[in-house]
Amino acid sequence: MAKKLIVLIAAVAFVGGISSAALAKTYKGDVTAVKGDTVTVELGKDAKKINVGDSVSMKVKSSSAPKAGASALTGC
Repeated sequence: MAKKLIVLIAAVAFVGGISSAALAKTYKGDVTAVKGDTVTVELGKDAKKINVGDSVSMKVKSSSAPKAGASALTGC
C-alpha cells in the first residue's frame, strides 16, 4: 500500500513539473520596426530570457490618434 502511494505521489509530481514548464510567460515591449512580415520588438532586459527559434504570440494594442471628426472637441 505504501509503495502504491509513493508511486502515485511521484507521478503527480512529474505531471505537475511538466505542466508548469508549459505555462506561458508575459513580456511587454515596444515595436521599433516593421518591414514586410517582420516585426522588431524592444523588450529590454527580458530579451535575455528568449532564445532564437522560440515560438511567440503577440497581442497588439493600437495607440493611433483618433481620425479627424471623431473627437468630441472637433471645431473648438
